[in-house]
Order: sequence, then structure tokens, then C-alpha cells
Amino acid sequence: MEFKSGPIKIQMGAPAPAPRNPEADRAQLQAIQSKLTSGDLEAAATLAQAALAGGLEHPLTFNLAAGLLEADDRFAESVSLLQRGHRAFPQDLGLIQALGLGLFRLQRFAEALPQFDALIAAQPGLGHAHAARGAVLEQLDREADAEAAYRRALELQGDNLLALAGIATLTARSGRFEEARGAAERVLAAEPGFPEAVVALARADLAEGHYDAGEARLKALIADPRSSEAQRELAQTLLTDIGAARTRKFDA
Repeated sequence: MEFKSGPIKIQMGAPAPAPRNPEADRAQLQAIQSKLTSGDLEAAATLAQAALAGGLEHPLTFNLAAGLLEADDRFAESVSLLQRGHRAFPQDLGLIQALGLGLFRLQRFAEALPQFDALIAAQPGLGHAHAARGAVLEQLDREADAEAAYRRALELQGDNLLALAGIATLTARSGRFEEARGAAERVLAAEPGFPEAVVALARADLAEGHYDAGEARLKALIADPRSSEAQRELAQTLLTDIGAARTRKFDA
């Protein structure tokens, strides 16, 4: 029978995917792991990307393939892939951590926080997770909670630079300059030029009248190619504040 509009055309669905070969999947995962063990992260990630494109969904393939996207500055795509992996493997801690960090880089802080909450709930002793959670809370303007998270990170991992820099930043903002200096100097001893530590010291210099020292720090930060645009803007604002404070001193 034909209708006036013409014969009915039946669209057949796409054929069901062939069942996966567990032995072949294991061989691919072993090859990826072998590259990781040998320290060849780029080769491991390339193999993982190819395996994932071929349908091999595993926390390792999602995480490494997302890392390749991130290395290519394709941050939104990386997070989208991690979210897909997280939906497939919701309990995998590696994916939870990577997703939290990816969301943080995209400044999606409210979405990043539950990832670090989940990571810490599963492994409370991870100092770096508490430090990352502190950084998220700081961006959400929950400074008291952020400081508590940073201090917990330092209890677990006393040399965690992110936590030390966070303490330096928060104590400088609240006028606790002696503690800010101590934390910032520990950071800079381990990693010279660490922007948050430089800014914390410059805030202390401004408050304590060490204008030349603060100015020199901030100019070095602005000239450092590792500094982000936001960090340069903050440094320029503090330089303006130092200039105004110096003028007030001479006018007094």
C-alpha cells in the first residue's frame, strides 16, 4: 500500500556495536600502564586517547585523554570528557580529583567543591585534596572555611605549597602580617616567584611601610612570564596603593 505522500520508508537503526574483546581491552590497558610505568606520559595519553576513540571506556583512558585536551588548552572539552567518565565510573577517585581540578581551572568553583568534598570523604588523609578544597572555598569567599581547609592540609602535609600560599594570602588580608610573612617565605624558598606568596609579602610591605621592597617584588611579578593577567592586574593595583601610601608619608 502507498500513501499519497509516497511509499513509507522504514529507517533501520544503526547496527548494535560488536561486543568488546576483554582480552584485547586488557592488552591495551597494559600497554598504557607500561608507558606510564616507564615515565612516558605523552605516549600513554596518546594510547589512551586512541583506545577511548575505539570504545574502550575505563577511568585510565578518560583521565589520560582529558589530560591531552588540557595540555592543548582545550579546557572545556577536557572537563566535558571527565564528566562523561565520572558518569560512567562515579566512584573512581582519580576522575573525581581530575574533574574537580578541571572545574576549578574553568572558575566553576561551586561545581568543583562537591568533587573535593567527595574526594576527602573517601580519603580524609589526602593533604593535597584539603589544599585544593581550600583554594575553591577561598574563591567562593568562604575565607574562614578556606583557612581551616588549608590548615588541615598542612597538618597532613606540612610542605604543601598551595596550602602555605593560601595561609599567606588569608593572613595578609586579615592583617596577620607576621604569620603571612612566615608562610610566604617558606613558599618562596621552595618555589621562587610563586605569585600568591609574592603578593602576600607585598601586602605586608605596604602595611608596614616597606614601600621599596614591596614595589620591587610587584614589579618582578609583573615581569614574570609565568604570572597570569589577573595576577599582573592585582600587582599593578598594589603598586598604585604603594605609590599613594608613599605620597601620604611625604605629605604628612
